[in-house]
Amino acid sequence: MREIIAETNRLQLCVPTMDDLDGLSALWSDAETMRYIGSGVPWTREQVQERIERAIGFCADKGMTFWTVVEESTDTIIGQGGLVPISFNGDEIELGYRLGKDHWGKGYATEIARASAAYGFDALNLDRLVAVCYEQNLPSRAVLKKVGFRKLGQSDVYYGVHALLHECLPYDLVR
Repeated sequence: MREIIAETNRLQLCVPTMDDLDGLSALWSDAETMRYIGSGVPWTREQVQERIERAIGFCADKGMTFWTVVEESTDTIIGQGGLVPISFNGDEIELGYRLGKDHWGKGYATEIARASAAYGFDALNLDRLVAVCYEQNLPSRAVLKKVGFRKLGQSDVYYGVHALLHECLPYDLVR
């Protein structure tokens, strides 16, 4: 049984387990899906396994991670989303989401972002979240704006790519 951290009307954000490996590997091995994630290169099964192990550790240590996102009506893993500490940049906490391409355009990213931010502000008492996205990723930029993030400018600090940096404070969140 999955440990649910947050729910929306359609989605469950769950603590990741190694049982998620097949579902997440299928998503993150696809080049189109990975185009705007990190360096844009698909991940191997071994890389996905390492990321799940790291996510499990983050969740146990920090109470946050990129959770496994499950479509409730089908019990299908559709992606990941949540909050992670950015250890190389001080005390920043990043909000992120990534969906398999078959699940784009359905409003899921907005649900994940809202649920994750609300969890961070309400359950973890965070006072600020950041998010980064490729400038050309217009759908992700729209999601961040819809949820209440404001663009701070461009940055080369995150993931070795040129990206747009956004932030959200508790009173900015559109619930």
